[in-house]
Amino acid sequence: MERRQLEYFLAVVEAGSVTAAAVQLHVAQPTISVALRALEKEFGGQLFERTPTGLSLAAAGRALVDPARQVLRDFSVARESVRDVLGLAGGHLDIGAVPAVGVGWLMDHVVTFRRAYPEVGLRIHPETDDDSIAAQVRSGRYNLGLTVSFPGTSGLTATQVGAQCLNALLPPGFPGSGRPIGIEELAAMDLVTMHRDRSTSRRWLEAELSQRGMAPRVRIELGVTDGIVPLVAAGVGYALWWTPMTDTNLGDCVLRPLVPGWQRPIFISHRTGVLSPATEALLKIVRSAGLPSSI
Repeated sequence: MERRQLEYFLAVVEAGSVTAAAVQLHVAQPTISVALRALEKEFGGQLFERTPTGLSLAAAGRALVDPARQVLRDFSVARESVRDVLGLAGGHLDIGAVPAVGVGWLMDHVVTFRRAYPEVGLRIHPETDDDSIAAQVRSGRYNLGLTVSFPGTSGLTATQVGAQCLNALLPPGFPGSGRPIGIEELAAMDLVTMHRDRSTSRRWLEAELSQRGMAPRVRIELGVTDGIVPLVAAGVGYALWWTPMTDTNLGDCVLRPLVPGWQRPIFISHRTGVLSPATEALLKIVRSAGLPSSI
């Protein structure tokens, strides 16, 4: 079994077909087919089954996915470790992160890392489910995971490295900028929010208001965060907003902390064992910043 064979196998898994994988990898389709047949011969069984819509993983293929990702990640660690010793730079870090953390709290650390290691690429993958992030870190697909709950997945090491506070983002001209606002007052206003399954803040607000016999007035539901600020700026409603966030231009929108308040922790996780130099470097930057004094 060779590294290239595993790369081809995973490419087919992610692309859904040999043809699509060949296009992504810029190799001839027969090259991938030969590699897959060699793997199947070595394992003594089929890795894929043909379906009307393409290829699906057979039982043997499903069993191979996570180990294959771990092997490729270990190859990457070895390559980057040698480069580091030789004074070279390169490679990539893949980070799975809850969206409000990945585009918020993480950004200052990304700037610090890039200034120190300009030749190392960063790929940040937004994920709304903490368990999915932990699973991808354990499988080797991500070097690091940033979640808002402690990852219970075995084989991972996790540390709390920060926190975010929930606020109300209100239309321009709304009074009381910077002053707390009660969620009972918000219950009478129109809410712009993500879909329930994509928003921990919405679920928290619903639970808090339910205890008071109330419910939020959800008027606009979004699948992505991009439209939230423009809609609030246009005055069509308020939104829930985590801080610290990036220096996203909030325009004249008004930010007010909530009563009761809610703060959620931020955990960074990685596979237990040897890490690549780049992974170690980013971990050092994050940990050296320390936890906010309010935690």
